[in-house]
Amino acid sequence: MAMAVPPVLPPPPPRARIVGVRRPAGTTAPESGDFAAAIDDEPPPPRWRYLGAGLLAAWLLGFVLPGQFAWFLAALPHEMGHATAGCLLGRPSTPAISLAGHAWAGIGERRDWLVWVVVIALGTTAWVQRERLHRWLPLLVIAIAVPLLAFARGGEIVIAAAGHLGELLFAAYCYAICWSGGRTGSPAERAAGAMAGALLQYGNLKLCWGLLHDPGVRQWYEGSGSLGMKNDFLVLAEDLCHCGLGKVAGLMLVAAVLALPLGLWWGRLQERHGEG
Repeated sequence: MAMAVPPVLPPPPPRARIVGVRRPAGTTAPESGDFAAAIDDEPPPPRWRYLGAGLLAAWLLGFVLPGQFAWFLAALPHEMGHATAGCLLGRPSTPAISLAGHAWAGIGERRDWLVWVVVIALGTTAWVQRERLHRWLPLLVIAIAVPLLAFARGGEIVIAAAGHLGELLFAAYCYAICWSGGRTGSPAERAAGAMAGALLQYGNLKLCWGLLHDPGVRQWYEGSGSLGMKNDFLVLAEDLCHCGLGKVAGLMLVAAVLALPLGLWWGRLQERHGEG
């Protein structure tokens, strides 16, 4: 009988080398908790510098860029604000923007069944996100508010105001990107976020201040609606709230001022939950 030849075993793998910074002699390796502390002790990025750079860039670009650029930047979140509010309140809606300088949102009639579909969807999403307070609580609040507004006159007011509020909410989101770093955390993304937020916020501040203090701005605003339609503040003041244009402009001025602090708080919240 032939003797079996033992298989040739591969040589043992070389000992793994750990590449890193050599500790001084006599020191011990840090505990696991010390790593987190070391990360927390790292100096934060110069957020205020990026914010200031974006604000300055927005101010300088106001002298260079054509007015159509700022208008188009604002038209996107403006019309999306109207359309989003309409859909949430059970009214199928779609935005439309023309490069010729016109923008509008088509708001359909209310579908009662769609209102309840939205409520169920929001409630289900809140339940799925129940482990995250910063997510399920806003979803639950919106789910409760939707039927209360959709079947009342308040829904019309929300849809009409959602245009400029959409601009300001998007401005706050841009400021949040500046603070949290967005997807890349790069200086360019932070500064660009601050610049976009400042352009949107400044446009609303300028409009509201002019409507309050400049008769020429009020006269221009009354005749500048797209395709001959009424502008939003006039709809709110004359058709829905039956008040003076100045009251609507004053309330929106307060909302415009709050866009920056809201965005910075939003950015801090994103950092805290690792969603920057």
